[in-house]
Amino acid sequence: MAVPIARLYLLKVFARFLGLSLFVFASLLVMLNFVQIINQGVLGGFSFYFLAKSILYLLPNIIATSLPLAFLLAMLLSLGQMSQDGEIVALRAGGFSFPEILSGVFWAALAASLLLLVVNNWLGPVSVKRSTDYTVSMLNRVTKIELKPRTFQQLADWVLYAGEVNPLTGDMRGVKLLRRIDKGEAAAYVTKINAADGRYRVLREKGLEIELLNGQFSQTDCKRADKLLYGRFSSYRTLLPFFSERGPGRKLNQREISTAGLLRRLREGIADPQIAAKYRIEAASRFALALAPLAFFLVGAPLGVALDKRGRSAGFGLTLLIIFFYYGLTITGMVLARRYDALFPWAIFVPALLTALAGGWLWRRRLYNR
Repeated sequence: MAVPIARLYLLKVFARFLGLSLFVFASLLVMLNFVQIINQGVLGGFSFYFLAKSILYLLPNIIATSLPLAFLLAMLLSLGQMSQDGEIVALRAGGFSFPEILSGVFWAALAASLLLLVVNNWLGPVSVKRSTDYTVSMLNRVTKIELKPRTFQQLADWVLYAGEVNPLTGDMRGVKLLRRIDKGEAAAYVTKINAADGRYRVLREKGLEIELLNGQFSQTDCKRADKLLYGRFSSYRTLLPFFSERGPGRKLNQREISTAGLLRRLREGIADPQIAAKYRIEAASRFALALAPLAFFLVGAPLGVALDKRGRSAGFGLTLLIIFFYYGLTITGMVLARRYDALFPWAIFVPALLTALAGGWLWRRRLYNR
């Protein structure tokens, strides 16, 4: 029963550092994404509801990015603390080998890699797409508007003009509305509404509600000059939405498409070779990055045990150095694989292979010989 107790104790120490490290890294990434979205939409006015949704759907991707970093830092700090306190030496004196002591952390690394496989290949792209959809909707939806007299105001498909405007009461005089519906690059229909008086009010997240009195309505078919629809009204009410529902669908980038979707599009054929290369590299990199926790376990375990007299500052320094090496090589491999077809996909998996080889060498030198 002593071995499971030792594993549980090590996992308890490791889990405490992992939770703290994951919180720190994830918080930093959340703040960076928050600032980026704010910078995009602060000038146009936006909804905090859509902002919260955008950040919420980014969380799976943020956690997937933070997990390998937090795993490496937590392993170095937890093993370094146990080495400083003499607990590693006590376990070794009790007859436990390093593989037996570290087996619990290995299974945690394997579980983290499996989790990253699911997030990187399916949940992450789906969440990034939903987050981007909310961000685009937030930036396209004007949630506050101030009408000015004798000024043309564009609201989705409509153009609004008023000779006089009272922003306190919402009253307007000399109101004109114009809407043009295009088919292709040519105008198909033009709708005009004129009214002597009117009133408006803003419906949050929806649009501008307009009530017009004593006016005329006309619709012209631009392809048939002899066809004209005309009428008068004593009262007319409509909603001018803040965004157009007729706009074309947003073009997805490779980060918003699941791996199955990327492979399906590649099988169907993509005319643009650059886009095809982006899809291939994105799919391969998702599998390569999922191997990071296992690679970090192999290289981090012997380094963490050796931190008995160097303190936690050395753990932070080693973490930054390994992260810089690993992700720097990963980016380099992706660039080379995109430029030279012969290097795909091997260049993308080189960082994980080199890190694992370095870890195997450290295990043989620092752990098996002690």
